[in-house]
Amino acid sequence: MINAIAIFIGGGIGALLRLYLLSSLNSGPAINVLIINVFGCCAMGALYAFFSNKGPFFAVFSIGILGSFTTMSAFTNNSLEIFISGKYLNAILYSLSMVIICIMANIIGYIAIKKILG
Repeated sequence: MINAIAIFIGGGIGALLRLYLLSSLNSGPAINVLIINVFGCCAMGALYAFFSNKGPFFAVFSIGILGSFTTMSAFTNNSLEIFISGKYLNAILYSLSMVIICIMANIIGYIAIKKILG
């Protein structure tokens, strides 16, 4: 039960961070979501490398904070909006870019922390 409460609180923190960044960035909704997802995926890789024990602290940061900070629902909705507007190639490029760049950011975060920790 303590884990659920901690994850719940972490989720609130992540959602507030996302709200703050979305209102602070002036790049347009699709690019804002890309920036948030890249940052969040990099942080997730770093957390995975940092926490050797994937216990409660990892859950708070990964499921709670980062889980509410990054969202694939926003990404897929942006892809749909671009597609519906008739910009089919842009929708495909945006979707592929999001997936590839975020996976790369996750790997970079993981490698960076592993190198720092030795």
